[in-house]
Amino acid sequence: EVGGLTFGPASMLDLNGLHKAWYDWTLKGGPRPGFLKDRIAYYVVPADEWEYAGRLESIASGTRSLYLDSDGSATDVFRSGSLRPARPGASSPDRYTYDPLDTRPAALETEEIKGYLTDQRYVLNTFGNGVIYTSDPFAEPAEITGYVRFSAWIALDVPDTDFRVSLYEVLADGTSVLLAEDVKRARYRGSPETESPVPAGAVLRYDFDQFPFFSRRVAAGSRLRLFLRCPNTIYLEKNYNGGGVVADETPRDARAAHVTVHHDTSYPSALTLPIVK
Repeated sequence: EVGGLTFGPASMLDLNGLHKAWYDWTLKGGPRPGFLKDRIAYYVVPADEWEYAGRLESIASGTRSLYLDSDGSATDVFRSGSLRPARPGASSPDRYTYDPLDTRPAALETEEIKGYLTDQRYVLNTFGNGVIYTSDPFAEPAEITGYVRFSAWIALDVPDTDFRVSLYEVLADGTSVLLAEDVKRARYRGSPETESPVPAGAVLRYDFDQFPFFSRRVAAGSRLRLFLRCPNTIYLEKNYNGGGVVADETPRDARAAHVTVHHDTSYPSALTLPIVK
């Protein structure tokens, strides 16, 4: 069991034995290890199966896009916005506030939670910092394998802040399973090497394309949940939104960030899933 999830026996590999067999094959002319059936091996959860591919690009047979939509009040998990397959029409943007001086989230982190993959503390306690979108239940199982992508059209009133995007599968019984996360610093939205302060009020596109690879067979009846917020946690460096060197900033530099997430015809914010058929 890892993070509150139970994995099947196929997930256990004798890595020491595999390393030895690989060296015997490459250096001593021995047989190729049976596990290495192709260049890429990946484990499918919860099917407890290993699948193989010659190229990462060949794994997914297509993509599926889900577009953000809401009535402008997606800041609560119980009244979340939607992830819809149709491109949005007229839609009210969602707004939330990240105050770096708000210490309430720290109270959620006073104890270690071993079930961190199924933990719902943050999504149930946003403290007004974040927006949540949920898909309709899947009519049939679907395998998501590869790298998901998320593009969001966002406006800020501060020159910089940080974003964190979390994607979950919510099972029919309400259990939430964390699938992948990505983070981005607003001033580095275009390049990890070149900073560009955010113009106040400008609606800009933020591409979250550094989610880790994962393979999950989503069950029929499950939903996907997307949670976008500015991280306010004891475990990460705090961005005080001042636009200076983040490592040098202090609470004296703090500015509350008012974040507007757009999702309409002109600004179609969307989640893109790699689907294996």
